[in-house]
Amino acid sequence: MTNHRDFWENGYRIFGLHGITKDGRCTCNNKNCKAILKHPIMSNWTSIPEWSEEQLDNFEEADHFATGYGVLVKGLLVIDVDARNGGVASYEKLLDAHSSVAGAGLIVETGSGGGSKHLYFRCDEGLALSQHLDEYPGIDFKSSGYVVGPGSLHLSGNRYAIAVGSPSDIDDLPADMIDLLKKPERFRARYESRTVDVSYNDLGDMLSYITNADLDYDVWIKIGMALHHASSGTAYDLWETWSSTSSKHDAADMAKKWHSFGKSANPVTLGTLVHYAQQGGWLWPVTFTPNEIVEEVEESELDITGIDLRRPPGFVGEVAEWIHGQCRYVRENIAVGAALVTMGDVIGLKYGDTENRVTSNLISFCVAGSGTGKEGILGASIDILKIVGMNSALYGNIKSEQEVVRNLVAHQPSIYIIDEVGFLLGKIQNAKSKGGASYLEGIIGVLMSVFSKANGHFLISGDVRKEVRKTLLQELTQICRKLDEKPNPLDQARYDSIEKHIETLDTGIENPFLSLLGFTTNTNFESVVDFENAANGFIGRSLLFIEQNPVPKEKYPFDPPEMNEGMKTTLQQLYAAGSFEMIKPVRIEHYGPKVSIPTTDDAKAMLRKAVVAMHNLAEDHSEKTGLESLFLRAKELIFKVSFILAAPSGLRTVEHVLWAYALVKNDVETKGRMVIGNDRRKDSPEDALFSSIINLVDSREGQTFGVLVNKLRKYKKEEIEQGLERLLSRKLITVEETVHPRKKIQVKRYRKN
Repeated sequence: MTNHRDFWENGYRIFGLHGITKDGRCTCNNKNCKAILKHPIMSNWTSIPEWSEEQLDNFEEADHFATGYGVLVKGLLVIDVDARNGGVASYEKLLDAHSSVAGAGLIVETGSGGGSKHLYFRCDEGLALSQHLDEYPGIDFKSSGYVVGPGSLHLSGNRYAIAVGSPSDIDDLPADMIDLLKKPERFRARYESRTVDVSYNDLGDMLSYITNADLDYDVWIKIGMALHHASSGTAYDLWETWSSTSSKHDAADMAKKWHSFGKSANPVTLGTLVHYAQQGGWLWPVTFTPNEIVEEVEESELDITGIDLRRPPGFVGEVAEWIHGQCRYVRENIAVGAALVTMGDVIGLKYGDTENRVTSNLISFCVAGSGTGKEGILGASIDILKIVGMNSALYGNIKSEQEVVRNLVAHQPSIYIIDEVGFLLGKIQNAKSKGGASYLEGIIGVLMSVFSKANGHFLISGDVRKEVRKTLLQELTQICRKLDEKPNPLDQARYDSIEKHIETLDTGIENPFLSLLGFTTNTNFESVVDFENAANGFIGRSLLFIEQNPVPKEKYPFDPPEMNEGMKTTLQQLYAAGSFEMIKPVRIEHYGPKVSIPTTDDAKAMLRKAVVAMHNLAEDHSEKTGLESLFLRAKELIFKVSFILAAPSGLRTVEHVLWAYALVKNDVETKGRMVIGNDRRKDSPEDALFSSIINLVDSREGQTFGVLVNKLRKYKKEEIEQGLERLLSRKLITVEETVHPRKKIQVKRYRKN
């Protein structure tokens, strides 16, 4: 049976709990204690360290763990399902919306029974996550505090019992749950008929000026209601912490009150909170001046007419042109995708964005027909990484979650360039839908988790951590022998690097940089795009570069150009960021200061307009398609792409922002049409057909009727004709007659307007 030592051995922090007397009271000697068998023995349990073996032995001898123990929720998120408050029904609802929750590595049935349980996940300590969601009453999402560990005694006489897994099996919190629980950086609220944006810290600062010791109960409740309304129900922990010193605080009833605030017909708003905070001496900070947020953006303010997505501005455009020159066929779209990803890799470790702190790593898929030149684009991308010396951090496949972690330990960046990535995505989708090969499902989870941690720490699971530590210690021993025999700078550099990473394994891998450039065919890719992975998953975080022409023009004569010395030098200088090392590092890494890429004032204003425009699109889709998350994530992609474009010149300009906005807007609209085409065949076949046609004709060349019939084989020829007529009447597409270059006959080509 799992006990406190199992958690301790896996790096989690534990402490003992008070027991129970013969007459049913807590052994803390407080006759009014309501936390029987859940009361920490240590008053400083929130800041306990990782115990040594000797300390743990002493606590055991003192019977600290005689009846039970607490697990500090640090680096964890525990989903606490309470059957008494409707948690079981909420849990079923949660599973329907987020099936990934069922894959928790450790699930514990609590002693209260009836379906109450704890589901454990690893979680970055720096994430600000909501503890309660109004749509899931009876469930706490604990990323702070503690939970009672398995094997502990419950007041009912039962024990907390493991239903699934062990502490060593605890895996990362799924990305879709992070998206669900992550608190927005700022909340939009109304104050005195004006729209203001307030941060989580702003709300906490206001509360700190309100003394709750002598507040009337009615005022205390109104403070809670105002906080709930201003934060859209996500600031429960602020209210809990602030209330804990008040006589009105009842831990068993706080969550119930909080959930009731969201059901109020006339909710108290931010103004109430501001009023009482100002009475205590709080003043509006300079960064929190009430103002009207621009809700609409005029079309003319984001004029992207005339922007050619095959021609990125500046040096990135030159790289895209060279990459395209290595391909026998006209494949300009996927050449652009390869250029953006590889340039993001080149600048990734040593350049920083001053506007939004985004990183330059991208996940991109280059989609084109079989035998139409993908190999040339792939090879050119690899050549660029060889030129700057990053090829040792380059990988051509992904076999397991453990392999991903090992690669990150070997080098700070992990750069994946994968041919036929559609097969890998298909295997993962099959494993998810049909069961089996569970290790494949873990790949997507770990990729998404690492991808988002380029400015943070990636926590490693217990088993993988042990395996990696063992491997590093073995290598360290071998290097020590070599250094004793014959010291040299290369071995010493590797020794220092390994020693550093052994010390930091428990806190996670610092600033991991993961990018992925995948190549696949249209058929293989389209089959794996559905609502879930587009709106909440892997595809939703990616950029797509699609070639619709199945028979592209062949270059003749085909003579791939050598990269000129000027381009090579520029790439190497960008990678080095002005500092060339005398010794080639054994581990590719950089943790020092970064070169800042500033943004002009005009570009800052344009970025704001682009973000608002994308937010407006998200609101539109929340009412129509449910794909709003696709457009919300697009905001970050605009920052990323414009940052990559700007880095070579050292300054982000309006040109970079507009091109990035045009690319990302086209990308998310394409994904939306693909999802509708795949997911609405049954409930809305007409919409599915329309979306499929528009996606196919969304290219410079357009498509002929024959190609459309061939690609849309699931529809009858008559249905496609009717669909084209409807789209033409709505002016969503156009048709023009051209002369076939070879057959010299009139051909109709359909294009998107």
